[in-house]
Amino acid sequence: MPEKTLNIAVVGSGIAGLSAAWLLSQRHRVTLYEKNDYVGGHSNTTDAAGLPVDTGFIVYNDVTYPNLMALFDYLNVETLPSDMSFAVSARGGRVEYSGSDLAGLFAQWRNLARPQFWSMIRDILRFYREAPKDLVTDDPAGMTLGAYLTSRGYSDAFINEHLLPMGAAIWSTPTSQMLN
Repeated sequence: MPEKTLNIAVVGSGIAGLSAAWLLSQRHRVTLYEKNDYVGGHSNTTDAAGLPVDTGFIVYNDVTYPNLMALFDYLNVETLPSDMSFAVSARGGRVEYSGSDLAGLFAQWRNLARPQFWSMIRDILRFYREAPKDLVTDDPAGMTLGAYLTSRGYSDAFINEHLLPMGAAIWSTPTSQMLN
């Protein structure tokens, strides 16, 4: 017996919505709803001085995005490797560093003499060591990132000059919203 054709609404034209709409449209009638005046969500490509620039969804990998990679393969979309570099310029450029190596970490020599910078480094190491364990042993339901960081006593330098910029870059979220 042939499968019944359905009328399906997909809300949001980000990468997930577009992928779902495309896949479902192979067998069903799909209507795509989008609140913005463009499609793509965070994967929107815009023109910047004559060059196409992706404004959000830029990086993926085969471990966390196998279905997206399969779709790209199916559509013959070319992808390029990335080194996933990360750099921060905070407080009007008064604090700058990158995570590539020691030279990048101490790109500003004055960071060597800043106790807050050393506190940030200590908290970076502690966070990436402890947070995965806490996620398993604690009950994170309902706990905000801000509440977690406060309960664990992380420094302002770590929060504002590392974790919030990193999280905002990964999740395309304003730093002002990351703690919630």
